[in-house]
Amino acid sequence: MTTLHLISKPAGHPAVSQALSVAQPGDALLFLGDGVTTLMAGSQGFQVLADLDREITLYGLAADIQARGLSTRLAERVVMADDDLFVTLTAQHARTLSWF
Repeated sequence: MTTLHLISKPAGHPAVSQALSVAQPGDALLFLGDGVTTLMAGSQGFQVLADLDREITLYGLAADIQARGLSTRLAERVVMADDDLFVTLTAQHARTLSWF
């Protein structure tokens, strides 16, 4: 059973650590709100994600990334998710957990 994890806090917040501690291969992490700052290439925040299993997919909500001017600064591994993909991800995964 795979899980979609919705993470709205930046790296360093306990919610991020908790989400990472339970994420399993096949899960997806979708960062939104202030959480998208974690996805910047070379940032200290992204270092906590760099060692995750490659079978855990990293997404950032496109509207939040663009609103913060981070579109060109994302780590290579990150997929930008528009609203349609967000809906698709919720349908693809057996459950959704929100980390706020």
